[in-house]
Amino acid sequence: MSPVRTFLTRLARPTITSRRDLIRYVVVVTAFSLVAALAIDVAQQLMFFTTWVTALRSWAVTVAAVTVIATPVATMFARAQWELQRAKDALEDLSRTDPLTGLPNRRALMEASEAPTPQTMVLVIADVDRFKALNDTYGHRAGDAVLQAVGQIMTQHLAGFGLVGRLGGEEFALISSDASLEQIMSALRELLRAIEATPFVTPGGAVRITMSAGIAIRHSSEPFERLYSEADEALYLAKRSGRNQIELSARAKEALPPGKTADYQNLA
Repeated sequence: MSPVRTFLTRLARPTITSRRDLIRYVVVVTAFSLVAALAIDVAQQLMFFTTWVTALRSWAVTVAAVTVIATPVATMFARAQWELQRAKDALEDLSRTDPLTGLPNRRALMEASEAPTPQTMVLVIADVDRFKALNDTYGHRAGDAVLQAVGQIMTQHLAGFGLVGRLGGEEFALISSDASLEQIMSALRELLRAIEATPFVTPGGAVRITMSAGIAIRHSSEPFERLYSEADEALYLAKRSGRNQIELSARAKEALPPGKTADYQNLA
């Protein structure tokens, strides 16, 4: 595409995301309109030249008229484009947000997992224990209230280590490339203790719950599917081993420093 065509396309379909973009667009459109109108007027005056006074008067009128017309029209168009961009951004945010908890949803977590990173990635999958029984006993409104509260507590304890989100149902996740495995394990231990000690107020009454979690790690060259599968298997082992505890995948255990491999079973 030629530079001229690219420029005209940007004028016709601008991307405006801030007030600075809006002001820049109005200035560019007004300047472009002035140059175009003056070029036509100058050519006309040179072809049918009478006096310099007449030519200068005509050019002054052209400048004033174009400025008065182009500036407000460009401003209105730019504001409309800005509002349209805001609406698009809001829809994009909604498509990546879990409506119940306000956390990033599965799509957002999957996209974060695919981002290139040179560091080792840690995935935690945490699941509310016996959530179906909670729903059956206290009702779905109580279950929703518990999930909302769990999301808030998880954010408080884990958001500093990476992206906390809800995978769906009663499953939550943490994706981290910025913290060590030991740091995440320590924070996760405190999280499970906080969950166990917190009475959750719901429309059906106060309830107490526990959570189980599985942890897995991967290197930058490995597929996310393997990481997810290993974390899910670790979570299943935590459930099968009595719930309210943390389990690590085999590779996560191997990644722990010497002397720490026997501690993971008692994290919760």
